[in-house]
Amino acid sequence: RDVPIQKCFKFKGNLRLVNNNNKYIRSYSTTSSSGPKTKSLGLSQKDHNSIKLYQDPYSMRKLIIKDNKNKSGIYKWTNKLTNDIYIGQSVDLSKRFIRYFNMSYLKNRETLIISRALIKYGYSNFQLEVLEYCDIADLTEREQYYLDKLNPKYNILKIAGSSLGHKLTEETKAKISKSLKGIYVGEKSALYGRTHSEETKALMALNKLGANNSLFGKTHSEKTKELMGQKALGRKHSEETLLKMSASRGYLVNIYEKSDSKGFQLIGSFVSIRRAAKFLGISSNTIRLYINSGKIFKDRYKFTS
Repeated sequence: RDVPIQKCFKFKGNLRLVNNNNKYIRSYSTTSSSGPKTKSLGLSQKDHNSIKLYQDPYSMRKLIIKDNKNKSGIYKWTNKLTNDIYIGQSVDLSKRFIRYFNMSYLKNRETLIISRALIKYGYSNFQLEVLEYCDIADLTEREQYYLDKLNPKYNILKIAGSSLGHKLTEETKAKISKSLKGIYVGEKSALYGRTHSEETKALMALNKLGANNSLFGKTHSEKTKELMGQKALGRKHSEETLLKMSASRGYLVNIYEKSDSKGFQLIGSFVSIRRAAKFLGISSNTIRLYINSGKIFKDRYKFTS
């Protein structure tokens, strides 16, 4: 059965329906008609119909997730710069796409070529298609059909379903690890500019307590201790590390502000005198003097440690 394709774009305006050879296409656009055009894909990538086509997947991720909720089917990623493609199947396309739009998920699965490609080229250089929706029982058969027909470069395993339960050999893992070293660093890293939340840090710390710690029950030899000491000579701590060290040493500073109705109220707690001083725009020595004397600064602020 020939199913009309739904081309989905971001459009600064209302939804529009376009009649294309008596097939109505639901269409959005990221640019005006006079704007730049997307690089066309080769004919080998266009000789099949799709149920839905998303030209700018990341900016349309909410729509993609909504469109494909609780639907099973076959999907395709296409690199708009190289025309390389990836074919996949999922019993719940919405959940699969949520994972694709999670950079941490991709980073943890860099053994997959499609994950590395999305990280390297960025979502903006890919388009996403839903080739067809089908019953869960038919997924493997339909995926194999597209693997045979399109011969996707990003799929290492050309047998549908063969990745389920597939385990890489230690030799293959070592080769992949070696090939990735030094590539996704700095700005290319999936975690560049990102920080863990306090909740995540706490969970990570809990997972390394006791027997879960790789050094649990182990002690350093005298030689190792000596090498660690030599390595630490001249080391400069980061600002974040200095703050943690300051907090652990008990230099917590509380700032209270005078209120006519309620006396002094706490307006902030800081891990160091320097941080508290920066907050008020005064010198560290000033705060230190007022902490020691217990006096009120400018008849307005009180400091405690």
